[in-house]
Amino acid sequence: MIEIQRLYKSFDKLDVLKGVDLNINDGEILSIIGKSGVGKSVLIKSIINLIEPDSGKIIIDNTDVTGFSEKQFNKIIRPKFSYVFQNGALWDSLTVGGNIDLALQIERRLDETERKRRIKESLRLVELANIENVYPDELSGGMLKRASIARAIATQPKYLLYDEPTTGLDPVLANVINNLIKKLNDELGITSVIITHDISGARKISDRIAMLSEGKIILTCPADELQNQDNEIFNNFISGKVILNEH
Repeated sequence: MIEIQRLYKSFDKLDVLKGVDLNINDGEILSIIGKSGVGKSVLIKSIINLIEPDSGKIIIDNTDVTGFSEKQFNKIIRPKFSYVFQNGALWDSLTVGGNIDLALQIERRLDETERKRRIKESLRLVELANIENVYPDELSGGMLKRASIARAIATQPKYLLYDEPTTGLDPVLANVINNLIKKLNDELGITSVIITHDISGARKISDRIAMLSEGKIILTCPADELQNQDNEIFNNFISGKVILNEH
């Protein structure tokens, strides 16, 4: 379980997170929604110590990691996490298998035989079997997304964080990726946190949905109760209404 308590983060004079409170339960899919630039990526990057918050607490599996040094975090906490970047972030100079192998060499002390097994298994799970020797620039957009997910699951994380996994995909491919996220969550028993603007996809695959607005989580609800919330900002956002005077 991840507990975020009163988390604040500013960049120069720009206040981004203004006291975020959020719990992420083991085994669930939690989607975080909100306008572009509101701080969703800052929030999840703070969880994995890519960004240092100004104040507040982050508690992971009953361990308060707020004051951890980078060395402590990398040794104790980081192996629990994988991150799927919005653009995939695969190295063009390496094959798909080479990209996954690089992640395995960094995150785990595994021999070559075990690394090869994990590469094959992770690609099988995302339905990209036998493309180990293909380069990223030879893949379609949907395949590239799946290859980046394969790299993330190869390290066998407890927590998997997705940054806009369906951005740039047509509705059919977006549906494929959403279904894959749900399948992996169920089959691997992981906990998934998704930053997304894909409201219909979030409703379909998430257990809960949380909205970040003006630096705080203003509402968290079960995904199947998305339409039954008494919050104007939330309701306007999920229905696509534009409020011209909203700050």
